[in-house]
Amino acid sequence: MKLYHQTAEINSANFFNASMGQNNVYCKHMNSLSIDKGRILVYRLFDVAHEIDLATMESRARKGVKRLRLSKHTYMEALEFNDPPVSLELDGFAMPLFGKELTVCVIAKAYDFGVISIAFDITIPHGTSFEALETAAISLDMDELNHIIAREYCHNLVKDLGDAVIDPYIKDEFEEEYMIFYIEKLDREMDALEFFKKYDPSKLLLYETRQVSHYARAETLKHRFSYYPDDFVVVHLDNALVMEPSGSLDIPDLLEFATAQILELRYYDNVLDKEMAWIYSEIPKNKSASIFKLRNYEKLAKKIIYTITDLTAVTEKVDNALKVTEDVYYAKIYKTAMILFQGKAWEDSIRGKLATVTDAYKMICDEISTNKGHILELWIIILIVIEIILLIVIEW
Repeated sequence: MKLYHQTAEINSANFFNASMGQNNVYCKHMNSLSIDKGRILVYRLFDVAHEIDLATMESRARKGVKRLRLSKHTYMEALEFNDPPVSLELDGFAMPLFGKELTVCVIAKAYDFGVISIAFDITIPHGTSFEALETAAISLDMDELNHIIAREYCHNLVKDLGDAVIDPYIKDEFEEEYMIFYIEKLDREMDALEFFKKYDPSKLLLYETRQVSHYARAETLKHRFSYYPDDFVVVHLDNALVMEPSGSLDIPDLLEFATAQILELRYYDNVLDKEMAWIYSEIPKNKSASIFKLRNYEKLAKKIIYTITDLTAVTEKVDNALKVTEDVYYAKIYKTAMILFQGKAWEDSIRGKLATVTDAYKMICDEISTNKGHILELWIIILIVIEIILLIVIEW
């Protein structure tokens, strides 16, 4: 097992100072550095259903359908998919970019917890400068048409999948996007240290047209990792820069997976907000003269326990979709992405709201128990009164 150790992560102050240099270094060398082979991966993720039956989807196999499989590197043993997503190739389309008409490959990926990802795979033309890549990145980020196209692909795919999509409902207000600049080969051989001396990726990752401050660069590039001398990944909130000479897509797949999990956590956090608002509006309606509204209270309790059970099961499914068993290289990248995407904050928010809903359920159950006790006491009193009346009548 190749353990991930501290020297593998490019995060020390010494490296930052050595690799970043001064602004005039970037200006001097940036135009001389170009991309020999690379791609831009533009992801749009949609919450489309309560669940997607991946086995059914797979059984209707068509050309290009496959399960996600990470590479066989020993450090990948630390990551284990509970139910790997299924990907399939869709028909591509043409897009004007880099001053050319490029063919965009489209890859869809379905996750069992109800998310579909539409990825646009755009080949970077041979010899493209990083300055041109920055311009293309801004164009892609601002182009709303790409989002509309991705949404249309998603709607059509949901229709094609039929009953493999359980309780389909595309929530247009719950979508995520992510972009990965994937470099496989530069115009010359160099290691990560030399690359960061020659080029500052902060403009690219921030979609900026001007050089940014030293502080902004430090914040943008602080989540940097490297395993071999000639590879690295910079994880940012909205995008990532990956240098991977092997051509492996493991890191893009992991970042896409993390984005899908965040989307689902965001959605169920919102569901809980709505459920809590509904519960708080229903309790006052049934509290007055509650002894006569016991059936309503019982219905409310059943509704709440169903909500708790359902949301607990779903959130656990999302949390356990990818298990991390050891803190090795790829696991470190995945965990950092989840932290950067505020995964723990969303999980804590959901747990807190589930606890609040559970407390409301207990309160209602206590109210039901109390009311049933009152009803029992009332019946006992009525029976005693009836017995007394019967005795009086008999004596008369």
